[in-house]
Order: sequence, then C-alpha cells, then structure tokens
Amino acid sequence: MKSLLRRTLLRLPNLIVFLPIYLREMTLSNLRVAVDALRPRQHFTPGFVQINLRGYDAIQRWEAACLISMTPGTLSLDLEEDSDLMLVHCLYLENPDQTRAELETLLRHALGNPEPAL
Repeated sequence: MKSLLRRTLLRLPNLIVFLPIYLREMTLSNLRVAVDALRPRQHFTPGFVQINLRGYDAIQRWEAACLISMTPGTLSLDLEEDSDLMLVHCLYLENPDQTRAELETLLRHALGNPEPAL
C-alpha cells in the first residue's frame, strides 16, 4: 500500500502538467474529426506508427493504450507483453516521426519517464 501511495504521489506533478495538455489535445482531435467527417471530401491521411514503451510496466502500458485510444483519430492496435512497441493507427499521419515523438511526449507527461532498462 505504501508503494502505491508513494508512486501516486511521485506521479502527481506529471498529472498536473498532463491533464491540461491532454484535454487540449482531446478537444482539438474531436473538432478535427468532426469537421472532417462533415466535409463532402474527407482529408484523412491514415497510417501506423510504433510507439516505444521500453521501461514502462504492464499497468503503465495498459494506461498508455487507453489514453491513445480515447483520443479521437488514434487507436492502439497491438500491445504485446513481450514487446516494447505498441502499434498505433492514426487517422491523420502526415509526418510519422513527428507523430511518434508527440505521442511519446504525451505519454511521458502522463506516466512519467520510463524506468531505465537494466
């Protein structure tokens, strides 16, 4: 119980930074998908990126998959226990490297920095 409380308290600063960022991203994603869905011609550029989850434990990986899937326009597709990579489908993927970096930054804000691999 003490380790759970300690871990939660250590993550509190990350959550304070993360919540406004995530709410902003979620709002912008909702608007982008809604506007594009109402247009006569959609401007989707779908694609896949792999997100590195090395250093995150099983619960943090599950949280990452849920956070990504809750944001309109992104969906976590593959999260294997024996792999450090999560496959993510993006509805708007103009620049895969930039999208990967943005998602990994968002996860660092939400979950904290990953533990270094031993």
